[in-house]
Amino acid sequence: MAEPVNRRALPWRDYAWFAGLPLLAAAGLYGLVEYTHIDKVFSDLFFDAATKKFPLRHDWFLEVVGHHWAKYVLVVISFASLAAVLLSYGVEALRPHRRPLLFLFLVMMIGPMAVGHLKDVTNKHCPYDLNVYGGYAPHKKLFEPADPGVERGRCWPGGHASGGFALVAFYFIWRRSRPRLAMAGMGAGLAYGMALGLGRTVQGAHFLSHNLWSAIVVWLVAWLLYELILRRAQDRDGVRVGR
Repeated sequence: MAEPVNRRALPWRDYAWFAGLPLLAAAGLYGLVEYTHIDKVFSDLFFDAATKKFPLRHDWFLEVVGHHWAKYVLVVISFASLAAVLLSYGVEALRPHRRPLLFLFLVMMIGPMAVGHLKDVTNKHCPYDLNVYGGYAPHKKLFEPADPGVERGRCWPGGHASGGFALVAFYFIWRRSRPRLAMAGMGAGLAYGMALGLGRTVQGAHFLSHNLWSAIVVWLVAWLLYELILRRAQDRDGVRVGR
């Protein structure tokens, strides 16, 4: 049965779930990655020490299907949502869905853009660029500057995975009206993003943690956009579905 929404109540439980838990996970991930060798242990599984190469770095399936074609699916979804937003000004049936469609488009644009900006201002190299894997750069912690004469790294967080993780927008769209479908949307977004990220990890283009960082960043972007675009609109509906 529908439950009235108390608009005046601070949604602290949502804030703890949407922001507090990801930030706590980020703190734990930082400590785990920066002070253990867990990333290297995982990437070593796909590295050939004899040839000093990642054998699957130029694998056709991973490069063409996993790196390019899989990204085109996300491009189609994002621009289809934008087209639907524009059409909603003339098509009556789309008008009630305008705000969720706009939210979806913005998450799929701004989430990867935020990840790309972090890649521009941090100094983490791709595994195949590190000297331990036959590359040219020494390993650096997240906030360490590049050594003189060494090109700055641009591999943190994982950019390719961010587009897939942006599909978690469907969770926020359906979280009140269709909670089961919302959880399926979250699972699909996390699974698609991690699949894209793992493909790049196998190729030596990212450490596993780069993709986990990407998931955290995109989730926080989605939550902020949800607060700005969707929450008040959902509150105005006056019901909370799925107790």
